Amino acid sequence: MLENVKITKKLPLVIISFALLSSIATGFMSYKFASEQLTASAESKLIALLESRKESLEQYFETVQRDLFIHSRSLQTRSALVELSVAWEMLEENQTSKLQNAYIEENPFDVGEKEALTDAKDGTVYSERHNKYHPFFRSLAAEHGYFDIFLVNTQGDVVYSVKKEEDFATNLLNGRWRDTHLARAFSIVNKNPSQGVSFLTDFQRYEPSFNQPEAFFAVPVHRNGEQYIGVLIFEMPIKYINSVMQVSAGMGETGETILVGSDELMRSNSRFLNGENILDASVHTESAGKALKGLTGAQFETDYRGVEVLSAYTPFNFMTLNWAIIAEIEKAEILAPLNAFVSALAISVTIGTVVIFVVGYILANNIAKPIASMSQMMHRLANNELDINISVSEREDEVGDMAKSLEVFKGNAIERDKLQKELTYMAHHDMLTGLPTRELITEKLQDLTKDYNRSHLPFAVMFADLDNFKTVNDTLGHHIGDEVLKSAARIFEGTLREGDFVARIGGDEFVLLITNISNADEALVIAERIVVAIETGLKLVSATIPVTLSLGVAVCPEDAEDTTSLIRHADEAMYRAKQKTKNCCSR
Repeated sequence: MLENVKITKKLPLVIISFALLSSIATGFMSYKFASEQLTASAESKLIALLESRKESLEQYFETVQRDLFIHSRSLQTRSALVELSVAWEMLEENQTSKLQNAYIEENPFDVGEKEALTDAKDGTVYSERHNKYHPFFRSLAAEHGYFDIFLVNTQGDVVYSVKKEEDFATNLLNGRWRDTHLARAFSIVNKNPSQGVSFLTDFQRYEPSFNQPEAFFAVPVHRNGEQYIGVLIFEMPIKYINSVMQVSAGMGETGETILVGSDELMRSNSRFLNGENILDASVHTESAGKALKGLTGAQFETDYRGVEVLSAYTPFNFMTLNWAIIAEIEKAEILAPLNAFVSALAISVTIGTVVIFVVGYILANNIAKPIASMSQMMHRLANNELDINISVSEREDEVGDMAKSLEVFKGNAIERDKLQKELTYMAHHDMLTGLPTRELITEKLQDLTKDYNRSHLPFAVMFADLDNFKTVNDTLGHHIGDEVLKSAARIFEGTLREGDFVARIGGDEFVLLITNISNADEALVIAERIVVAIETGLKLVSATIPVTLSLGVAVCPEDAEDTTSLIRHADEAMYRAKQKTKNCCSR
């Protein structure tokens, strides 16, 4: 075949012909493979996003449930429910009109800000006790993102709410709001007020709360762990759930995730519909139906807008909630890269034909340059330059094998460097709180004393010990004790100024270095602020056993000018604080 054609022409012709045939076959297979891979990649991404949203929602509801149980068993909640219920009874009659008049109608604050009123100053026992407990519950609602918090006695009377809306001081069994999902949450728990019982409603529009979508989470409250005295209810706005579902990162131009309730109405807003869609827009699709039946999967379908999309779906079930989570992206966007791929393929075939004529590329350069490049890389690796790019590692010949070995060497060097940094960090930081250890703060204190000898800038050393920490460990368990220590560490870090330093030196003992002070009085002011911050901040972690702080202060140069003496003075001052009243500072 082609015997009469010179080899100088025949060989290029044969090579080019087979190259073209190979390119065409490869292009067709590549097109098909790319289409499948783009779909598989999009499906994988949607499923990953779906699982991420689901996990975030589960964590949110579990956190609220845990928070609800904790506060239903706290002394503060039980005392508030008992005392406010007694005060309610002392009003004798017309409690609804009296309390709504005092806290809503005559409330000097605007609608939506009624919770700002702490004491109606009407001389009643109720107002006295409202003044006692309202700041706590108002702060709890604000910090945890609850729209409202309710205390309801066993007869269904709403003896307390934070927001003071029209449901305040009404009866949930026979009052104006007896047909709402707030009343339903109370009634179900009230009928079975056993320990550990809780009930969560689905989101519905709630008229007293400006007709916004709200859900109610209720648990019974027991006095002394036995006697049922009422119900604690959290009102949960949908804005957090909506914000989770509205994250568009990784969704491209046409992707979105939505929540669908068992009524096939949206529980989150759509990126592509105007205005509020929650509890208004209907999602009657095959994916939504499958997810609501407990199925998980992905498929192409026409979505609620009439657009062809790839839709991934999974159920979300938590207590009484039966929702569907759907992640979808338009099919046109998924396959859009194929158009560019076809153009690139045509160009590559043309370029490939030209490249075949350049087969006489100098082999020496093909081998010598990579080896010289790797020699430079090895030299840089020897100097611990670990960010270099080994660009020839994809070759399949002996040069490629050398590059791959160099990649392994680089990886080992990176791991060794990382391990060394981790060991250095672990040696100087407490694993529980993340604070520096005794060794690191001792070095810092030595540096400060040296700096003082040069600059004569005063500084303070504070020795801190948590009061009642052993009681927390023995009574509530070491896991609560660990939470106390971690919270204390965060409070220290949040209270200190720039340039100050704090370390945990063992158990419940901490050392603080306060720089840039003018005199001892300024150090004591800072110390008192730290004591107050610890007392306030740890109430949320250990509500039943108060954990406070005894703090000893030593000032350089007034008390001492060397490291050992300053620590000893601060330690002795701390023990004086312990012997006085605890929860204080001493010098």
